[in-house]
Amino acid sequence: MTNNLTPQRFPWEPAPPPTTDETVAKLQRDVLYMVTHTAVMVHSSRPELCMLVNTRRGQIIPRNEMKLKDGTTLEFQDIGMPQVGVSEMSVKDLLVHVLETMRSLGLELKP
Repeated sequence: MTNNLTPQRFPWEPAPPPTTDETVAKLQRDVLYMVTHTAVMVHSSRPELCMLVNTRRGQIIPRNEMKLKDGTTLEFQDIGMPQVGVSEMSVKDLLVHVLETMRSLGLELKP
């Protein structure tokens, strides 16, 4: 009679180390994400407008510093590498979010 049971591991027992194939697959997945995505940091003199998001590469990111009517500054910076634990959104969604935040704070763009 053969033992066809899968081995039981108790929660306090250390997990077996990952195989080489598992490690390579995870590295390939991470490198693919790094090559296809970047992070965009929004700098502002108002902390409510400062944020960081990951986004797909190839989108047009607004350049230069913008000044709002009250003197608040706003600048978008492509930092080149996606960041761990950061939400992902398109540049269009990021701009909509920034504009909605500005509107909720009563801020307006300088003409």
